[in-house]
Amino acid sequence: MNSLLFITLAAFALLALIVIVLIRTTRLRLWQGLILFLLPLIVANLLWFSWVAPHQQQTAQHEQAVNQLAKMPGYRVLQTQEPALWLLLTQELTRRIRAGEQPDRATGELRGWLIEVINQRLMRGTDAAVVNYISVSVEEMRALNQIDPGLCFRYLYPQVSGGINLQTTLSASLNQKEADAMELLLLNSPPPEQPLEKIQAQDDLQKIVGRLYLKWGDKLQQLNMPADTAVDRSSLCAMSIDLYSAILALPDKRAANLLRRMVAMTGQ
Repeated sequence: MNSLLFITLAAFALLALIVIVLIRTTRLRLWQGLILFLLPLIVANLLWFSWVAPHQQQTAQHEQAVNQLAKMPGYRVLQTQEPALWLLLTQELTRRIRAGEQPDRATGELRGWLIEVINQRLMRGTDAAVVNYISVSVEEMRALNQIDPGLCFRYLYPQVSGGINLQTTLSASLNQKEADAMELLLLNSPPPEQPLEKIQAQDDLQKIVGRLYLKWGDKLQQLNMPADTAVDRSSLCAMSIDLYSAILALPDKRAANLLRRMVAMTGQ
């Protein structure tokens, strides 16, 4: 920056010297010399403020977006594992930063873009990685439910009432824990998908539902119709927490198998 300023000042000093020489040695009048001197200055300013400065600002904002994601656990892995998604995420984050959003808040708004890739990785991930990720998700459900059951519902069913920004809603420590769990899942989910033991999954689910029915009764059926306006969203969140907690109480192999089966069923 300093070198550019020095070159610019030197150029205008040289131009001023040339104008002075022209005024003294030719018929060029003083006012004509001033115009000759000021014209490049005006053109340079127009060029700077209309193109150079905005272009530099846009480049800086894009670099800020890339650097923001590149240092975040989970997101940074996508740069090599999911380059197409990474490009979309950096473009969207750049757009939000240019619109004036704070980087941390803007990053939190990208969470919904990861749902598809997370579901894919749950189908491929190791048992330990899958169980760990869902365990943290249950922690998030509990935390959101304590703040407001409506937030928990939006977290569970973003397609019904819109998602939430976890970065601005949950504690920094829990957000860090979720990011670490996501990165662990991404790093431990090579293709192909894990084999499903459907009979075992069905048996485990029936036993869990049977136990939950003793507590919730017919209300448990609301888990199958979250978009229904008559649904008690507060109870739906609590039932979901109970359901996932019961699944996580199973041995890791069976818990991961049932979780994968549930993901597969939602995609059908």
